[in-house]
Amino acid sequence: MPDPTVVFKVERAAPTLVVIPQGPALKFPYPEVHRESNDVFRLLDEPALKNVLIDLSAVDYVDSVIIGSIIRLLQKAKLKRGKACFCRASQQMYEILKSIKIGSLWPLFDTREEALAAMNGGEMQ
Repeated sequence: MPDPTVVFKVERAAPTLVVIPQGPALKFPYPEVHRESNDVFRLLDEPALKNVLIDLSAVDYVDSVIIGSIIRLLQKAKLKRGKACFCRASQQMYEILKSIKIGSLWPLFDTREEALAAMNGGEMQ
């Protein structure tokens, strides 16, 4: 169950930063969304991290503010010569990614294990 006080849960699986959005920005106070977005963005400054995996298992919907934060992370991974992808999207979330064309820029995997394997030497779509 998503934590109502946390905008993004994060886990480190070096060299990958796993980011788990917890809901649309409207669900949280704006200063928290802004602060956490910046905190997560700065995590990619750690030398051991270069890849980003967005795990969408906790959400069926995210708004443009959260999508913007996610895109910043994905682009930063690219600048670090890392890989980026999504995993565990519900059908509704998959349709959102498809409609805004993000799904064509970064691959989506059914499971976290598949995504991590692809980033750690496997084939990215």
